Amino acid sequence: MIETIYIEEDLQVHPRASQLLKRFPGARVIPCQHYTEVFNPAAQSFDLQKQNPALILARKKGSLVLPAPNGFDTSNGPNFYFSHMLNCLYDCRYCFLQGMFRSAHYVLFVNFEDFEAEIDSTIANRHEQAPYFHSGYDCDSLALESLTGFVKHFVPFFAKRPDAFLELRTKSIAIGNLLK
Repeated sequence: MIETIYIEEDLQVHPRASQLLKRFPGARVIPCQHYTEVFNPAAQSFDLQKQNPALILARKKGSLVLPAPNGFDTSNGPNFYFSHMLNCLYDCRYCFLQGMFRSAHYVLFVNFEDFEAEIDSTIANRHEQAPYFHSGYDCDSLALESLTGFVKHFVPFFAKRPDAFLELRTKSIAIGNLLK
């Protein structure tokens, strides 16, 4: 499935990145300074990349939890979203993700611990109503679950936070980790 993996140089010792690299011993591993060197620069051929997309392991920086866009919310409470990935392996004609990025590569942000800290901070700042956290704005939350372990990691995290809700947006049938 994955033949090429780009990895930000400072992540080569990150435990989640190391685990992923071990799963693809035959993959060509190419270091980069920042994922944007490979993902979404001008003059890329989306169609060529779609034939054999690469995986890019990156660290998400800046604001990791953002207010949900208008129309994205599902409750009257505060709504936020966070993106552990960029892009989607599905080719749904109706989906806005098909035109969102100029790159067909998949970016996985491996710093789940930083997402957790910012989610906890957001929960602590919202006391009137329980906040909703949506995943699946910049990707399909479950499409690459067997690779990312996102659900396996974040469902137990949210289970320990009864004052918050996690919503996963997906078209995938990869729900095994939800049923455990």
